[in-house]
Amino acid sequence: MTKIKLYSMAYQDRSDRVRWLMEEIGLPYENIFLSTTPDYKISDSDYKLINPMNRVPAIVDGTTTLYESGAICLYLADKYAYGKFSPVLDSPHRAQYLKWMVSSVGTYEAVIARLFTHMKTDLEKFQTREYAAHQASIWKKELLPLLSNQEYILPTGFSVCDIMMAAIIGNHEAPGYEFVAKGHPAIEAYIDRLTKREAAKRAKVFGE
Repeated sequence: MTKIKLYSMAYQDRSDRVRWLMEEIGLPYENIFLSTTPDYKISDSDYKLINPMNRVPAIVDGTTTLYESGAICLYLADKYAYGKFSPVLDSPHRAQYLKWMVSSVGTYEAVIARLFTHMKTDLEKFQTREYAAHQASIWKKELLPLLSNQEYILPTGFSVCDIMMAAIIGNHEAPGYEFVAKGHPAIEAYIDRLTKREAAKRAKVFGE
C-alpha cells in the first residue's frame, strides 16, 4: 500500500487527530511538515494546489485529495477500518456518531480555538474566557451524564468520536481541559484513558 501523505505544520495542530487515527488503524503514512512564516502562515505556495484555503491538515491518498480534519477522519475510518472505529451505516449508533464527529469541530473546537486566537488584550482575554466557560457549562450537561455511565462517547466503545474530542479538549495542560474537564472526575478519567493510548503517544497528540 502506498503511504498516505499527511500535510501539517506541526504534530500538535489539527493534523493530530488524523495522525492518531492512522496510528490506531495501522496505516502507513508520511508526515509532510510545511514551511511557515514567523506569524505561522503557510509559505509553501504549491500547497494551495492541494488545499486552496491554505490551511491544514490535508491528505493525499492515491488519487484522493482531502482536507478538513473531520472529513478526513470520517473517510479514513470508513475506508480502512469499517466498523472498527465507527459504527457501520445501518448501526443504531451511526446517527450519534455523525453528530459527535460534526459537533466536535463545529461546536467544541470553534469555541476552544478562541482560547488561542482571541487573547490579545485583557478585555479580550476576559470576554473569551467568559464565553468559553458559558459554552462549556452547556456542553457538560450532556457530557457529564454520558461519561458517568460509560467509558467512551458511544456505548459501543472507543471510536473516532473520542479521538476528535480528546484532541480538541486536550490534556491537563491544554486550555480546553480547564473549561471542559477540570474538576469533573468522569471527564478527567475519560481524557486520562485517551491520553494513555499507545497510538496517541506515537502520534504525539499530547506532546513528546
